Amino acid sequence: MKFGLFYEWPNPELRDWKSLVDESIEQLQYSEEMGFDFCLIAEHHFSNYGNSPAPLLQALYIAEYTKKLKIAAGVLALPIWDPLRLAEEVAVLDNLTDGRFILGVGRGYQPHELARFNVTVEGSRQRFNETLEILYKAWTEYDSFTYEGKEVSVPHETTVWPKPLQKPHPPIWIAGTSVETMELAAAWDMMPVTTGLLGEGGVKAHLGSFVKSKHALGKAYTGLELGIQSMTAITETDAEAKTLLGYPRWQMRAGRSLGTGRVTNGQVAAEPYEGELDDDAMMDRIFFGNPDTVRAKFAKAASLGATHVSNWMMMGGMPHDKVMASIKRMGEEVIPALKDVLPPPELYEELVTSADVTSEQLRDMRTRGPAPSDVT
Repeated sequence: MKFGLFYEWPNPELRDWKSLVDESIEQLQYSEEMGFDFCLIAEHHFSNYGNSPAPLLQALYIAEYTKKLKIAAGVLALPIWDPLRLAEEVAVLDNLTDGRFILGVGRGYQPHELARFNVTVEGSRQRFNETLEILYKAWTEYDSFTYEGKEVSVPHETTVWPKPLQKPHPPIWIAGTSVETMELAAAWDMMPVTTGLLGEGGVKAHLGSFVKSKHALGKAYTGLELGIQSMTAITETDAEAKTLLGYPRWQMRAGRSLGTGRVTNGQVAAEPYEGELDDDAMMDRIFFGNPDTVRAKFAKAASLGATHVSNWMMMGGMPHDKVMASIKRMGEEVIPALKDVLPPPELYEELVTSADVTSEQLRDMRTRGPAPSDVT
């Protein structure tokens, strides 16, 4: 398994943003020492749910302070980007980071954010698909091209320079918890990233839709890569971990408020809501606990098909020292035990013959209400 840290810089107390970034740099440098493989940078706009409005700039800044971590966008909301400008900036970033960049892509899922770029949730899928096609053309074609889509066009013959350092382009990950996303990932050979909040059955069902999509296309469907997003805190005892649940709870409430447009002066109304998870149910869905508890949860995730884990530690205002302690325990007691663990080979044959699942069923498997997973 490969492990990374996830960042979107939530800011419940409206702290100075640069101080949040400075803390994250210290965390990332330490994670590199402790055996982490990557970091994942979200894109969020116009609220304190997540202060991460310039992920490519932030990625370049992180690269300046690290040596070998892979740096992933997790994810760029493609419908709000100009595709040619994005193709250029990603290519430049890949060169300037010596090929350490991974492009994570998604549709975006927050109406509050999309609307301020004149994009609707309903129209985002078409814009996403067309932007993705243009990116591939921009990075792989050396002759000028044009493109005419329903939502996006390149009317003038264009060649994009420079090309990415990685050939034919940086690895591409795609976030989503729908069958349609899995079909797209299979078609374009992308690694899907889903959420641990789906629970065991949901993660396995999600991978199943990916395996079936690969099989239907006549592609290899065994040994596939799958990323999961996990809210993670590793403490000395499970009881201590339970005292930290206010931080993921703020993030869940904030995500629900952002999703329903309850944002005033850029601040989300992170309030209790009907049907939210109680503490025991939350502990079951997230990766909080002592090293033995969390190690067992990650091993279980691997048995369900997970190969990459994006650990959301800086959530809901989690103090810097708590994050650093989690990183230390991960590096000393969790990662060494799991670095050679892979999903069981027989899993893929089991899934390819399993019952089909629908996007609606996958949504039902998620925690109640919009989940703060940055996965749609």
